[in-house]
Amino acid sequence: MNELSALWQSAPWLVAGGALVAINLVLLALRITKKLIVLAVGAALIAVGLYTGVIQAPEALLALPFSGLI
Repeated sequence: MNELSALWQSAPWLVAGGALVAINLVLLALRITKKLIVLAVGAALIAVGLYTGVIQAPEALLALPFSGLI
């Protein structure tokens, strides 16, 4: 803690700038995470809709051969 107070006293603009950069990095990560969560929820809803039959799958999609992974 003494190092931080010494740094703040010697270069306050450096510490303030570093804090702003850190805050922006956290906000960027949250924005990307929110977009990924929304994308995952949308993909899950489409998958559930296709599985339950609410959304009709295109004929070309149903004609694709599936690999024998199971």
